[in-house]
Amino acid sequence: MPRRTDLARLIEEINALAQHGPAITVEDVRRLLTKVRELAQTRMIEEGYDADQVKKLSAKFRDAGRRSAPWRPVSSLVPGRPQTGADGNRISRWLLPQDHKFYADEVTATLVEIKFFLQALSFNGAPSIDDAEFQTAFTPWLVENPVLPDTYVEPIQLVPIELAPILADRRRITSGHIIPLDREGGTHVPKNVFLVYGRSNQLQGNMTLDELLTLAERLVDEHKRRGTFPSVPIMPPESLIKSSSAVLES
Repeated sequence: MPRRTDLARLIEEINALAQHGPAITVEDVRRLLTKVRELAQTRMIEEGYDADQVKKLSAKFRDAGRRSAPWRPVSSLVPGRPQTGADGNRISRWLLPQDHKFYADEVTATLVEIKFFLQALSFNGAPSIDDAEFQTAFTPWLVENPVLPDTYVEPIQLVPIELAPILADRRRITSGHIIPLDREGGTHVPKNVFLVYGRSNQLQGNMTLDELLTLAERLVDEHKRRGTFPSVPIMPPESLIKSSSAVLES
């Protein structure tokens, strides 16, 4: 584990690379990802989180960031069956045809993965990075909030995400897209990508965020008209808000 002086140097290097913004080169964005990942992992482990769980969460961010979702509809090993892990069912996004819905160039896909680490450092219970320059170095060009604990609100249910339960069960979160990738205008770029609870991903489905909100408003209005809407809003159990078996990429 890096010493505090090494950690300070690591943060300094991250801040310098962040100054390039979205114009960062392929070589520099690779370096930036390596350093941000190291910083996030080190600080989480320092805070007492399980090292194996931290590394597995990092692997999830890799699969949702630089790697595609399963990109072939059927297995090359067993014709007619869905693609499996044995097929190597994820691929670096920049190796796909540019008109493929999972495509992103290497810089963009890497920035998305970096964004996931920064959002995780903004979850409730995340370790603090006590460097004022780092906390704002990625705002607003990559993330929408300062990189500080308890500042991230997932954009579907507008609730915070707790780090500890996510580390214990990575299936609780998934990546989402404001405009789904198979809809017009849906691309794998940082401003369109965010981390959400699996339940939120289920709720959104293949709708854009605007479509989801319009549907929710219509449902509320119609239930009020029919007299079936509770006079005192009742929140669903926390398990329904945060938990889901969904691991979709929409």
